[in-house]
Amino acid sequence: MIETILVAHDGSPAADTTLPAAALLARLFSAPVVLVRVLETMRPFYDPLRGEVIWLADDAPRLEIPPEELFAAPLSILRERGITAIAVVRLGKAVHELVEEARAWPAPVLVLGSHGRGGVGRAVIGSVTDRVVRSASCPVLVVRAGGPALERIEHVLIPLDGSPQAERALPYAIALADRAEARLTIARVAETHRELLLEWRGRPIAPATQERLAAIEEEVAHYLAAIRERIPVGIDVRLLHLSGDPKRQLVVAVERERTDLVVLTTRGKGGLERWLLGSVTERFLVATRVPLFIVPSTEQNEVRPTE
Repeated sequence: MIETILVAHDGSPAADTTLPAAALLARLFSAPVVLVRVLETMRPFYDPLRGEVIWLADDAPRLEIPPEELFAAPLSILRERGITAIAVVRLGKAVHELVEEARAWPAPVLVLGSHGRGGVGRAVIGSVTDRVVRSASCPVLVVRAGGPALERIEHVLIPLDGSPQAERALPYAIALADRAEARLTIARVAETHRELLLEWRGRPIAPATQERLAAIEEEVAHYLAAIRERIPVGIDVRLLHLSGDPKRQLVVAVERERTDLVVLTTRGKGGLERWLLGSVTERFLVATRVPLFIVPSTEQNEVRPTE
């Protein structure tokens, strides 16, 4: 399921926050780590060995710095931990090059920081993370810069909404919990807030509304029980039945449960609803510092070099 760990590294200290997470995945799945640096064409790039600025262009890239030298520090960190580490440098647009590099490796996971800095001080990883998640055909692990280092996994949480799209993350959540010997929490929110918003105006809830609310709660309970039957024996699993607004309830649950990693998909109900990449993901990124392991819910679109 996971055979290669690719790390998008832009050379900044903030990007180093991805290294512990990459090392952890490499150990859990006995996989090599590939450090990827994307240098945009027609941009000045400072060569620390020569102490000068060089220009990169399509017709004369002048990429004279070996990747091993460019990544000397992070490669050393990973190799000292007994991890096979490889360095790759690509020229072009960050989103396109990262997605294309991921396609060149077997069963990859792409690790990104939530923000970083490029060679000329412009935000690079931060500006491309959202587009990489939307377009990558492999899972993407987003690590918050300034958040806790992902050096171990003791608790994995996966939020589901009842759709097949959201359930595409389940095999990864199971594999991660199994390899890390972590507890797995499967959460689903009964979206009763919609009914209450429509019916409640400071008056007692009508009997018909109460029946609809009870039916919603019952459906969620049955669904979670059915999902529980799909979890292999030996994994410590817990079902978490919540009620209300998913954005609020899931964020509160992640903090309350002291989750180390959230595993979820890019889209949920109906495929067209921006369940993850819209309000839910934004809420997670703003309100928590927990790393997100994001699995494509469908085959992603190709990214053009101009993006």
